[in-house]
Amino acid sequence: MKKILLFLFLSIIIINFSQIKIKKENILLIQNSNSWIMNEIVDEFESKLSYSYNVYKEDKNEDYNLKIVFSEDASKNNVRILASFDGTVLDLSEKIKDNEEWVKKFTIKVLEKISFNRFFYSKQWNFLQLTYWDGVDEYPSMSPDGNKIIFISDRYIGNRNIWGYDFMENKYISIPLNFSSEYFPNITEDGSFVFQSSLYGKWDVLIYNPELESIKRISDDSYNAYTPYYHKGNIYFSAEERNGKSWTEIYKYNIIEDNIEKITSLKDTFKFRPVVFKNKIIFQMINPTNGQNNIYMLEKNKIIPLIFSDQNEVDPYVYKNYIVYSKLEKGYYKISLYDIKNKKEFCLTSDIYDDAFYPYAYNNIVLFSLYYKNGEPDIFAVRLP
Repeated sequence: MKKILLFLFLSIIIINFSQIKIKKENILLIQNSNSWIMNEIVDEFESKLSYSYNVYKEDKNEDYNLKIVFSEDASKNNVRILASFDGTVLDLSEKIKDNEEWVKKFTIKVLEKISFNRFFYSKQWNFLQLTYWDGVDEYPSMSPDGNKIIFISDRYIGNRNIWGYDFMENKYISIPLNFSSEYFPNITEDGSFVFQSSLYGKWDVLIYNPELESIKRISDDSYNAYTPYYHKGNIYFSAEERNGKSWTEIYKYNIIEDNIEKITSLKDTFKFRPVVFKNKIIFQMINPTNGQNNIYMLEKNKIIPLIFSDQNEVDPYVYKNYIVYSKLEKGYYKISLYDIKNKKEFCLTSDIYDDAFYPYAYNNIVLFSLYYKNGEPDIFAVRLP
């Protein structure tokens, strides 16, 4: 998906929801070796960082949000990276391999480790790029304890699989299923993964236990199931039904009781992305009369329009008393925040003229996928006030 990014500034100064401005952070790259391989590494870092930072290679006495020092030990064939921010120093070193593929992979790994550490330990950022993979990174989610981030990536043999990062263990997470694609990942309190998968030849909702390496299918073996959402021991998902025509309904699966309950009943409509708000269910539904996606609420067995316009509202997620979602505005999908109590809407990415999808909110942070630089999406984060 090709997109054009027109804005120049990429760090957020938040006054309130209606006054979000975007501005680049400053980064200083200090190169202590002028070898061919070091020049290649620094050039690759500069290229990757130029989207999210004002990149300096000489100290201009600016206030730098991040400093990276590049050194080389020729006797050991090592490159050493020292990244410093907010009083923290990360020492990231590796054996050198003199080829372009290694330079690219090394750059991505180092930049992501720096970003994951800033995301988890620092409160001095307001807008942060978390992933730098050249392919697909999308559908971000967090573990209930906040110690892991997961997302869907095509880093493993080109299929979309679950990837992520364990902040406490300081290492990547992956579930490399060879013959399927995965979407909409969740983590339960016991560390199991819930996701949509094509593993059984159609779309299903699965639970994967990494300790037992076991997979359980909770959806019907005949019809497609989509967009699972985990909440306090229950999995909410959309499942296909057919009776001459095809449509979807919302179901709830209780993990402990191993029981499925149908919670909507409205034929000829396609409902996706269920989330829980108090004792209500909020979801995305396609209006059969005009094909528009809007956001609805199930309350006391009645389906009520909640966010309803001609701007195609999709991907709802509930956070406190807000719904965060993506909507089409001025030709681009932007991330918006809706105050359920006061019925007010705020755009979080108003200055980004590129498509932003799949928001997820946790601990006053909104994660989302951004299609930028005419390429595939990476994961970004915005800090709420």
